[in-house]
Amino acid sequence: MKPTQMIVGFVRRHAVILLVLVVVFSAFAAWGVTQISVVTTQDTFLSAESEAFKGHRAYEDAFGGDSMLILVPGSPLELATPEALQGFAELEAELSSDPRIRSVVSPLTLLAGASTQAGLDLGDPTPLLQTALADESLRAQLERFFRNEHALVMCRLAGGLTIDEQSEAVRSIQEAVDASPFGSEAIVAGNPRMISDITSAIFSGLIQTGVLAVVLMVIILFIAFPARWRLLSLPLVLMGVLWTFGVASAARVPLTLVTLAGLPILIGLGVDFAIQFHNRYEEEMRRGQRPSDALVGAIAHIAPTVGVAVAVMILGFMTLLISTIPAVKDFGILLAIGAAVLYVISLFVLNAFLYRFDRRPRAASAETGAGRGRRLLERDWLYLSTVLPAVARWSRRHAVWVVAVSVAFAALGFVADRYLDVQADIEKLIPKNTPGVVALNQARDVVGSGIELPVLVQAPDVTSPSFLEWLTRFQTETVASHPDIAGADSLATALGLRPGEQAPPAERVAAVLDELPPEISSGLVTSDKTRASLTFTMSNMEMATLSELIDDLTAATGLPDGVTLTTGGTATLTARTVEAFTKNRGLITGMGILVVLLGLLLIYRSWRRALIAVVPIALVTGWSSALMWVAGIDLSPLTAVLGALVIAIGTEFTVLLLSRYWEERGKGVAHDRAMEEAVTKVGRAITASALTVAAGFGALIASSFPALHDFGIVIVIDVVFALIVTVTVVPALVRWLDREKAEAIRGPTKP
Repeated sequence: MKPTQMIVGFVRRHAVILLVLVVVFSAFAAWGVTQISVVTTQDTFLSAESEAFKGHRAYEDAFGGDSMLILVPGSPLELATPEALQGFAELEAELSSDPRIRSVVSPLTLLAGASTQAGLDLGDPTPLLQTALADESLRAQLERFFRNEHALVMCRLAGGLTIDEQSEAVRSIQEAVDASPFGSEAIVAGNPRMISDITSAIFSGLIQTGVLAVVLMVIILFIAFPARWRLLSLPLVLMGVLWTFGVASAARVPLTLVTLAGLPILIGLGVDFAIQFHNRYEEEMRRGQRPSDALVGAIAHIAPTVGVAVAVMILGFMTLLISTIPAVKDFGILLAIGAAVLYVISLFVLNAFLYRFDRRPRAASAETGAGRGRRLLERDWLYLSTVLPAVARWSRRHAVWVVAVSVAFAALGFVADRYLDVQADIEKLIPKNTPGVVALNQARDVVGSGIELPVLVQAPDVTSPSFLEWLTRFQTETVASHPDIAGADSLATALGLRPGEQAPPAERVAAVLDELPPEISSGLVTSDKTRASLTFTMSNMEMATLSELIDDLTAATGLPDGVTLTTGGTATLTARTVEAFTKNRGLITGMGILVVLLGLLLIYRSWRRALIAVVPIALVTGWSSALMWVAGIDLSPLTAVLGALVIAIGTEFTVLLLSRYWEERGKGVAHDRAMEEAVTKVGRAITASALTVAAGFGALIASSFPALHDFGIVIVIDVVFALIVTVTVVPALVRWLDREKAEAIRGPTKP
């Protein structure tokens, strides 16, 4: 007995039991979803084995995490009052009580230390300020905390925080500032806040995106898929998405920002699969078949075809495993699981439902209200049954020109791809009105910088005169050679050293460090004197500039013996993550094409059939690049996965059309007639599928994030391109490559 016959028999005999089991399994899947691991650590986006991540961890172990900056408006004299100092004291106490905050430094920190050393009263700030300003090292430190009529409070976060913990620390800082006397006018800024706001916005935006995707699909199904129970696929697909995340939980695939973005994609794919089975069932019922026979026809013809499409789709998704980004690998695994789960639901659950509840014959009297309502329901609003065959006929008559123009346009795209700019400026990838970005720009206006790049400097003795003289020269030269660096902060800066000056002996350096508050000294040098912190502040957030600086620092030559430099912080992770997203884009796309081609060769055992199915979709990748070049759309980190997604999803359309074509050829139908019949019978379903998939992605266009918005536009266009090549290039290629006699055609090999 054939597998399809076994499936049909199982569905017919156990339809009710299947539906009951679905409810039970959905309950278990829902419980599994509650157990899924939500990962928000930094190694989600960068491998823990990468040099950048190791450097980041090394810096955190020595000096903690990134810093947050609180800017309090006012001059030194305005803020050096008993009331203001009391406000700083209360703010410091509140922030220091949070275990996620490693240290808090403000003007009060320095003045309190000076008052202890000088024996002065902290409540009388005037002589205290005079004493502090008279001390060179204290004056240099105090100047760090007053910029452009603002006092600075620096909060260094603890090391090893997850993104969620970092976000909680940011909220704690904001709440403490709001409750302080400075709350109404103070600015809270820094990389951690920006990342926190972006993460929060993405999570909330994806929920809205999922809802919008469902709404768009309802509209498309109503217009483009005239069938009874046309919306049935949506609740089944939502159930399939639930199952997918339940299985992902069991497979220990974590939930990340990237895997969560698979939600609208999975909804689109699920509706796509359901449409194919439902369309064939409708076709069989309209031919006057009994429900049992319609079920047989739907499963016998669609299960193998969609099975082939799902198999190559899974192969395409799995090519994402070659990415160096852990979240992208998990994304590929999740989509592969989802494709398999959604296929099983369409095969068993959808067909069981149709067989059990959709048994009425399709014929109806034209005079009855029911008949008129059904004709309205089944109206071909887009006239696809007429337009698509006409397009296919035109393509076959002009096969040479269709293929030539398609290849030429794709070739133009492949050439243009080299000249596409990679948009790595984080400010242009996120909404400008994001509170964290607004605050960072405000801080930039006050202190002249917007982002920090911390560097871990290791040496036998970072307090020795020779090291300090080298450090002074190095940071000065680095600042001078990079116009986007606003300044640098280090032990040399704290000592007020300038290039060419002789550094004090190690004993004097130790004495200065002892005089400084421990919150400051611990952020400059470790207790064993073998590691020092060098922090560059950047005037902008362009990733290209930041990456260039990181490359220069990590490849620095002429370092003294025993001295090493390692960049760390969120800035390093962000820059290297953007690079990793874009680095393997071409490789991922090429591997996607190769893997899908090899998969089809294995299934079909015919290079002609494999090429006809893959080549048109490969052309789409070239068309996409050409369109982006013409429209002036830059590449973004998200486009790294675009090629693999288009290849995986688009190949399904060609496989579905070709499978129906070979089915008709197997009946002895001539070439032209077989293609016209295939386009007529499955063209509308393919169009509905393409539009629903496009709707899943198209919901991203409504995102406030420019990166997601542009990604949505490009991939929607690519899906439409995939549909276009399916009904134009495929018929043209078939005219060239399928020269076999009708009786020799047996259809695709059953998987």
